[in-house]
Amino acid sequence: MVHHKTKINKRKKEKQKEKIVRGFIYLILAFAIVVLFFTAKSVFFPREITDQTTATTQMPAMSRMSLTNYDKGLARKMMDKDNDGKCDACGMPVEMCMDSGQLQCNMGSESTIGVLESQHIHTDWKVYVDGNFVDFTGKDHMTGMKSGSSVSSFIHIDSGAPAPEKTGDIIHMHATGVPLWIFFDSINLDLSKSTKVYVNGELNLHGLNYVFNDLDKILITDGIGNLEEQINSITNFAKIH
Repeated sequence: MVHHKTKINKRKKEKQKEKIVRGFIYLILAFAIVVLFFTAKSVFFPREITDQTTATTQMPAMSRMSLTNYDKGLARKMMDKDNDGKCDACGMPVEMCMDSGQLQCNMGSESTIGVLESQHIHTDWKVYVDGNFVDFTGKDHMTGMKSGSSVSSFIHIDSGAPAPEKTGDIIHMHATGVPLWIFFDSINLDLSKSTKVYVNGELNLHGLNYVFNDLDKILITDGIGNLEEQINSITNFAKIH
């Protein structure tokens, strides 16, 4: 009887070993099939990979914008007020916050400006100082980036507008919550304290702290000159962008 039980136990152990061996073989076969599948895909269907690579290499240089020198200086003022190299809000190196496209650390409770490229909107506008139209030709983002002059990636004007649109007719915002004053600060244009901001024909009490909406029509003026004529000079090109 004992001998019979020994044989049964032996058979059970042998079956268990067979299951383990069989499972191991199945695992190897499954791995081999996966390897063969991806090898065959790369040999017989290389086009998908090539197209993705081509798309990446042909991506325009400005399709992923980065902080300009002006932006970095402003970001340090906003995020590292004690100048210790660390973000006041999150404690990380301030350079890491900037590398992620932030002017203000989004972990801060007072943060209002979004990450760079969190939106892209446009508005037509005109600026008058001493009753004279301010021409922004040469103050555009593209020229500024190439020349190293002071511009911002967050709020700027672009060049190369198709006629009849001119450089400066439209202002671009490339993040949420960017106030108008950042544009003027970036190009070192100090406007009078009496400067008023009109949005869609109405005086806006936020002034240069105003964050424009897509397709707004904005007039910035020191009040000298004919207000109606200045408002009527605003173009209507933003809607085609």
